[in-house]
Amino acid sequence: MNKYVLSFGLIFSLFSLTARSQENCNLRRDGGGIKVYLCDSKLSDFKSIIVELDMPATLSQYAAHVFAIENYKFWHYKAIEPYLINQVSDTELYYYSEVEAPWPVDNRDFIFHINMSQDSITKVLTMSLTAMPDYLPKKEGVVRLSQGSAVLKVTPIDKNNLHVKYIIDLNPGGDIPAWIANMFAAKAPWETYNNFRNRIIAQGKNRITVPFIMDY
Repeated sequence: MNKYVLSFGLIFSLFSLTARSQENCNLRRDGGGIKVYLCDSKLSDFKSIIVELDMPATLSQYAAHVFAIENYKFWHYKAIEPYLINQVSDTELYYYSEVEAPWPVDNRDFIFHINMSQDSITKVLTMSLTAMPDYLPKKEGVVRLSQGSAVLKVTPIDKNNLHVKYIIDLNPGGDIPAWIANMFAAKAPWETYNNFRNRIIAQGKNRITVPFIMDY
């Protein structure tokens, strides 16, 4: 079977599973064109998160920023020392990042496996992220994200504008009660996507692209 078709099938299956795990969604933050919903999850006591927004970018520009792991420190909420672990192919990689947590909570870190595919007809990008907690040894004094999965779907509106939908389920690990984590669950994704969008806009005509993603 064609590797691209197999990859797309696996990501589509994950998207369907993740989408079905959310119910009773409530809009928790709506500002700057970014909507963040918190939903009851069938997978854990922690809320699932859905983020939706429109963005002035092309598909290849969006993908380029996703794969520029070292730049996550400029836009990902509270990211510390993100770095690429293993580049499997143009559209598949493993990366590490630590996230600063407020005192007295220990910082969290995570390893994600990213896989991206593109529909050859609609040009829609679909990206899966799966936590890989045992991929690297744990760091002393930092709590490793034990469970996590996410699906990102990027749909072209026209050749210069995109609609982004991001669905994520996480277990931050450690001793944080779910009800406390859920209180702050809307802030991080809103800040992350606001920073991400502003970074792309600020680059103007100098935006980076990747050659392996087709624009609309």
